Amino acid sequence: MEKIKKSDHFYLIDGSGYIFRAYYALPPLTRKSDGLPVGAVSGFCNMLFKLLEDSKSDDNLEKPTHFAVIFDSARKNFRNEIYSEYKGNRSDAPDDLIPQFEYIRQSVKAFNLPAIELINYEADDLIATYVEKILDLGAKVTIVSSDKDLMQLYKKGVRIYDPMKNKFINQEDVHNKFGVTPEKVIDVQSLAGDSTDNVPGVPGIGVKTAAELINQYGTLENLLKNASKIKQNKRRETLIENKDDAIISKKLVTLKKDVPVKNKIEEFILKSVDQNKLYTFLREMEFNRLLSSAISKYGGTNNSGNKDFEKNSEKTSEIKKKNYQLIKNEKEIEDWMKQSEEIGEFAIDTETTSLDPHTAKLVGISISNRIGNACYIPLNHVSGNNLNEKKVLVENPPVLPTKSSAPSFKPLTSSVTSSLEVKKITGIEVFFLSFLRSSSPSILGILISITARSGGVLDNPTRAFSPSI
Repeated sequence: MEKIKKSDHFYLIDGSGYIFRAYYALPPLTRKSDGLPVGAVSGFCNMLFKLLEDSKSDDNLEKPTHFAVIFDSARKNFRNEIYSEYKGNRSDAPDDLIPQFEYIRQSVKAFNLPAIELINYEADDLIATYVEKILDLGAKVTIVSSDKDLMQLYKKGVRIYDPMKNKFINQEDVHNKFGVTPEKVIDVQSLAGDSTDNVPGVPGIGVKTAAELINQYGTLENLLKNASKIKQNKRRETLIENKDDAIISKKLVTLKKDVPVKNKIEEFILKSVDQNKLYTFLREMEFNRLLSSAISKYGGTNNSGNKDFEKNSEKTSEIKKKNYQLIKNEKEIEDWMKQSEEIGEFAIDTETTSLDPHTAKLVGISISNRIGNACYIPLNHVSGNNLNEKKVLVENPPVLPTKSSAPSFKPLTSSVTSSLEVKKITGIEVFFLSFLRSSSPSILGILISITARSGGVLDNPTRAFSPSI
């Protein structure tokens, strides 16, 4: 294996965090052939694909040389030996999510990436351990996670990217969250506890009070040593009475940096995608839309054994890029809507900063009214020309149809762009007459897929908006 260099950059992905985000962000989805729940697998694959490609884009000045997805191994771990009620308040995973865990791990390997886990440890502990090993060799790390517990790892050489907020965490963010610098986060957590993980902390002490105490006394140990000197009677008595809980809590919130990991960091080197392995997995899962995007990105391969896909591929291969239009003004939108009215229906797909409608921001809108004919409306790209969002979404003729302004023709959308999700993203209650499942081989399903992955000026339209991670 190649020796680690100081110029190397490791991306460590909190896979467990991605699983639950994918599960709760998207509507239920089952595999058509056998009814297997695959919604979380689909969401996970789409997020991983986007993250992987964005990280390798020319716009990113900190491209990964190494990449690994890290998972929790089981619900219980060594922390339950310290405190038996650790995470004891959490309910079991939903029944339809449980069978998806193994397929999600398979999906990581399908993308030719290492899927890392170790019995008795959480993903955060493995990440903390690998961070130390990487920094010891002089390389850099980017942690991709929305987990606040990982903020304790923030320091020189370590970046933390929060995919939920679509931003990099800095020291100011850490201070805003915990009221202290990163190296003192665990001391604040020890006092404040964590209801999510059932970490007891000290009753009556929240993050704000905990930060005041730690900023005054420096560490939890020094605070407890001098607890008798605290002037406020109730606070003094509470700290003295709950000293043991505070000490236990610190053991629970402190990430281990010496986990006996089995996988060496040299194994995380970023490899090229194995087309056959990835495409086979996506076909087996019946993720036809993502399969189309992957083939568009990585190139074609033998599609034998999948007649529906072969049939659709023959249709899409004839598409001419000249029939894809980048909208430059409202007049061109009006022309498109009139053309769609003549045809009788059109397909809409929103391009957003996230698959989670609760945090997503609208970047643009793709429209197609027949195979080989589509347009893209840029609204909120960080560079290039954007159209006024209000004029496009609200003023006549509106691109997103409402009940009061529904056109006489059929507006259709994909399963990941439902009326409810669009409302959460745009604030507009849209009206769709039909919904297309992303696994459907229908013509309109292909339309949306083509629109999203069209070539030329429309190739990956959200790329300019993506963070340089």
